[in-house]
Amino acid sequence: MKPGENPNWFANNPLSRINIEKDQRAFVKARLDDPGSLLLPLWRGDPLMADGKPAFLSAAARSEFPKNSPIVLIGHQEGRAYFAIDVSSAAREAQSAPFAEIGEYTPLRMAAGVLTRGDLSIVGQARWYFEWRRTHRFCGRCGGETEFDAGGVKSRCPQCETDHFPRINPVAIVLVLNSGACLLGRGHQFPPGFVSALAGFVEAGETPEECARREIYEEAGVTIDDVRYLFSQPWPFTCSLMMGFHATTENREINLDTEELAEASWYDKKDVQAVLNGEERDFRAPPKFTIARQLIERWARS
Repeated sequence: MKPGENPNWFANNPLSRINIEKDQRAFVKARLDDPGSLLLPLWRGDPLMADGKPAFLSAAARSEFPKNSPIVLIGHQEGRAYFAIDVSSAAREAQSAPFAEIGEYTPLRMAAGVLTRGDLSIVGQARWYFEWRRTHRFCGRCGGETEFDAGGVKSRCPQCETDHFPRINPVAIVLVLNSGACLLGRGHQFPPGFVSALAGFVEAGETPEECARREIYEEAGVTIDDVRYLFSQPWPFTCSLMMGFHATTENREINLDTEELAEASWYDKKDVQAVLNGEERDFRAPPKFTIARQLIERWARS
């Protein structure tokens, strides 16, 4: 890894972005008409995969999809443009979606385990744009229906002329440490044994550090000190920017908010190291493509 490079997946997209502040309609049209441009289909946010890689098609293949299928420009590299197309309206089941015969529409959380970091960042960006488009069809200022521009990654309200950009939800995720142990918890949506660092959305008028302190106290009743920012990670599943912290506490007493978490406990560093090395314990570490895993590894490997 290069010095200063973000250690997390979904980051460091190898493609160059376009400037969405400028009128890019001519650029986008020319690239869509270019047979050398590439097009990646996604069905409900999940990419078409073939042989463990994203199945990029020729941009000319867009004629095989419904005309109302949204298309976004992800970026360009070495004179070639990369687009993504949302084919969710084409079929009820991924198995029968267009071009499924050349590969498989794979859940992104599964695909993340085999994709390269570069490919994963491209797919994650595409999913992010389509989710934003799906949930922000109308202007938040006047309620009018918006029109998408700049390759599908910017919208404009024709009624009040307000520009809208992709939504980013900031999140503070914190690994709390105390005397050779870390605090991990499990949300109700996850199976037993699946534990992770605790996290929460940054609220209005709040810094990420303030959020870190508030969320840990609200969820586990633990007061933290020495909140140190380490790195961040885009997270397309909730359109979030995950900001990762290490923090310390002098007290291991947990007062669990059972509405927020199913469980939370302190885990000894030796047990965490064993799990990271593939040994069996009564808990599992988060997947490698998560920032929680990187926060845990940074501590456990030190």
